[in-house]
Amino acid sequence: MQPREHSNKLTKMKIQNARSFALALALLVLAAIPAAAQESVAGKWVITSTSPEMGSIEMIFELQQDGTTVTGTADLSAIPEIDAVELDEGLYEDKILSFLLHVSMQGQWFTAEVEGDVDGDDIVGETYIDEMGMATPFTGKRVEN
Repeated sequence: MQPREHSNKLTKMKIQNARSFALALALLVLAAIPAAAQESVAGKWVITSTSPEMGSIEMIFELQQDGTTVTGTADLSAIPEIDAVELDEGLYEDKILSFLLHVSMQGQWFTAEVEGDVDGDDIVGETYIDEMGMATPFTGKRVEN
């Protein structure tokens, strides 16, 4: 084998090894990104909560997401007794969305703990209000991203 041929084969092997290494490195980096960073719950969600006391109530949530932190607003105008609503401590991790909903109803504040399992544009979960000792199921759908 001529020295030049040997040199060309070595160069080709080095290029192939470099490409293989770069591809393997890219795959490792992509695999290391947590699932929560690849998905988002940001957008407009229409949530329907059902309870024996109030029947079905439709609520609208506008959510923003930065990493696993979730912030946003809630429109609970379907319940006329509600004066104000604040969304707090929002978290989206491992396909679970959770947040506290501070609600003023006729001047009395209470907190609802909201948690739901997210599957793409769908969510199913439960709202728990400790002060009232009750939990109500909900379902929802993202209508805008």
